[in-house]
Amino acid sequence: MTLTVAALASRAPAARGDVTFTEALTVKKAGDGAVVKFAVSTGTDVEVAVLDRDGTVVRHLAAGALGTDHPPPAPLKPGLWQEIEWDGTDDYGNEAKGAPFKVRVRAGMGVRLERIVGGDPYAFYSKEMGQGDHAAWRITGLEAKADGTVYVLGNANNYGPPALRQYDAAGNYLRTVYPPPAGKAIEDVKGWGVNVRADGTWTPQYNDLSSPALSKTLISGTRGRLATLIPSPDKDRLLLTYDFKMMKINTDGTIPPSPMLEDLLVNEPAVASPKRNSWKVTGQRQICVSPDGTHFYLSGVFAGSLDNRRRRIGAERTGFWRDGQVFKVDIATRKASVFFALDEDKVIGDLNARGSSPIADARYGNYAALQGVAVDAEGRVFVCDRQNKRIVVLDSGGKVIREIPLASPDAIAVSPKSKAIYVTTRTGHYHKKGELTLLKFGDWSKDTVPSAIFPLCEVRHFSQPTHLAVAESRGEVFVWVAYTALPVRVYRDAGAGLELVKDFYEAGPQRALDVQHFMVDQKTGDLYVSDGFGSCFRITDWTHPNFVRCMQDEKTPLKAISLAIDARNRWLYAHNDRKPVVRYRLDEGFLAPAPVGGSGSNACTPKISNDWRIGLGKGDRGIAAAPDGSLATLGALGTGANYGGYLRFFKADPSKTPWDGLLFKQFGEKVRAGGVRFDLRGNLYAGKIDGTPENPPKGFEKDGNFLRSTGRIYKYAPTGSLGNLFPAEPAAPAKVYDVHYGSIGPRFSRTPRFAVDAYGRIYYPTSLFPQVSVIDNEGNAILRFGTYGNRDSMGGLDGDLVPTKDIPMAWPNCVDATDDYIYVSDIVNIRLLRLAKTFAAEVTVTIR
Repeated sequence: MTLTVAALASRAPAARGDVTFTEALTVKKAGDGAVVKFAVSTGTDVEVAVLDRDGTVVRHLAAGALGTDHPPPAPLKPGLWQEIEWDGTDDYGNEAKGAPFKVRVRAGMGVRLERIVGGDPYAFYSKEMGQGDHAAWRITGLEAKADGTVYVLGNANNYGPPALRQYDAAGNYLRTVYPPPAGKAIEDVKGWGVNVRADGTWTPQYNDLSSPALSKTLISGTRGRLATLIPSPDKDRLLLTYDFKMMKINTDGTIPPSPMLEDLLVNEPAVASPKRNSWKVTGQRQICVSPDGTHFYLSGVFAGSLDNRRRRIGAERTGFWRDGQVFKVDIATRKASVFFALDEDKVIGDLNARGSSPIADARYGNYAALQGVAVDAEGRVFVCDRQNKRIVVLDSGGKVIREIPLASPDAIAVSPKSKAIYVTTRTGHYHKKGELTLLKFGDWSKDTVPSAIFPLCEVRHFSQPTHLAVAESRGEVFVWVAYTALPVRVYRDAGAGLELVKDFYEAGPQRALDVQHFMVDQKTGDLYVSDGFGSCFRITDWTHPNFVRCMQDEKTPLKAISLAIDARNRWLYAHNDRKPVVRYRLDEGFLAPAPVGGSGSNACTPKISNDWRIGLGKGDRGIAAAPDGSLATLGALGTGANYGGYLRFFKADPSKTPWDGLLFKQFGEKVRAGGVRFDLRGNLYAGKIDGTPENPPKGFEKDGNFLRSTGRIYKYAPTGSLGNLFPAEPAAPAKVYDVHYGSIGPRFSRTPRFAVDAYGRIYYPTSLFPQVSVIDNEGNAILRFGTYGNRDSMGGLDGDLVPTKDIPMAWPNCVDATDDYIYVSDIVNIRLLRLAKTFAAEVTVTIR
């Protein structure tokens, strides 16, 4: 019979407070083992362990909540007084080694945030992970304000959570504007879309769970879609646009209660022709604001002609959106007029003809005939004319007053203190490598060649615009350049040339920017991360933690999108994109392949499918290692497009490969599942969606994303024993924990992970709440922690710019635990949290 543990985990956790031992811990030797007795003063959680002479736990004897309405897990008994027998064996049923032994009882578990790894405020891109245009890397905005502050908008990693960050003129990080900081009044953030929790705090709602895209506004959307940050004359406001809609937000992360979507231009034709599939507005939008703040100039956009499959085949040469124009737009009315234009009959419209022209890269790279635009303090306008290989200088009326020859000009900015101009040149597209270069012209009025040239990066996969901005502070001029694969560099104008003062890629050491899935080695405490494109990293030094690439040897990276660790037998199991689960050796420095079955292959299973989507990466539902080296997987066999969460058990077999699999038909077939684990007794646990939760937390009753992505955790008891845990499928789950587990992606398998510790306690994330909970194996609540915070909330650690009353997180996705620590990944703030367990009471007694 299945026991559904309903609502127990939704009750308040066991009290901690002033827990004391009202009956002292006594341990009396009995045969090969001992009898343990103690009593606690009030309802609380306890754990009982047997330690060897060195203090290492050899037997996790019991753990659970006492004094509740529901019994604790055996061998604990109802009530505050306990008597437990130990039979002298270790966790695996073997004779315990390491006498003399001690018994330790700890009561009243809590947590203390010890360390945060990641959350790099300079990270927008990693060369060591991700995959070209199939990932959601983007830099979509750069703005320098008159007060010297600079704002950068981009996706924080390869699957797309947005990050809008503020820096000083020299590139030093100041704060995160978006995701919005915690602690703001609800009235000041509700325009983003928020849920208000029972304790009065708020957490952002989400547009999409695959990216994940915070907010119900245009700032972010599906598959990492991100708004564009464009210049604004207001020092306290920022302007975000998507397509040709515009929204105003405040530089402190607040937003009007009912944010208005305004038209960027009010007199333009629709951005799609009434004639189906005729054309669409495309290009790399470039905008600058006039010195008096009354107008902005718009370039880099044009109507691309489409064939009947909506593939761009040309550029329109007539009409409002024809190629080769710069618009002047009244900021108050948003009415646009043509400020400067190339002759219609000279614009190259045929993309095939462009193949041998100066704008050949436009065929794939969305380059317009006229690209970058800038304006100086006197109202002169500077335009990058790619088609004619020049920079055009215009007076305030649009008359050409100077031409500077330059091939492939891309973006442009003007010094506020001299006649210097800064220009990027850019070549390349998806099918051909190119280069991004920064140039300085010391005097635009007379120079024909640049005085300084700085190669920046390769251009290939990313078609987003290049961004240039100039910031001034304390009499110094700083030139900012941003592009997705760069991602940001800051130079000081030193007169004769430019001096690099900040390279974001070097300033921030974090290379692992996808921390959605990880595993912790229970023996060593080492943590292993697998990202959505198969890159793996590990942390082995918690004093000076850093993400280090996992290598099979000096030249071969280990590739996996899901990992499992057999801490007892010292194996690391890895599943990569539509491949078998393979095995590697731990404890040897490099993670060398460990052959299975005498075949020379380290493959343990048949090929297992996984989700795969352009812009989102690869979604894996999870693998798990049993104490006897067997495996469990969530996924369909093969390499097809069946992304269901099929639960299979693979019995370890040293004589053959691949191992035979047993399908748990009762679990379901094309189910939305995520997360699978074994405990030390061989019980198998798996999470899945099986309907809408009936008891959503206050504030989330109408949140459709929460309701459709929250699952439960299933427990299956072995039908055999270690060595052959499941000779047959269980008839039904032993328990169903009716908890708020997830978010499990409703469309793409963006999946969470839970943990089961050596005592059988379960640690799980409630991603959108955001919170992490701990329950005992009967479902009694032990501990909850978590409140919303962006990367500036550090939980009392150094650099805590926005303090919170609880452990700060935005989207806890993966949780693991050892005897002394709990680990949590936050996939919006792109960081790992390591929390030390604390206890209200603890006592240890030697067995005599």
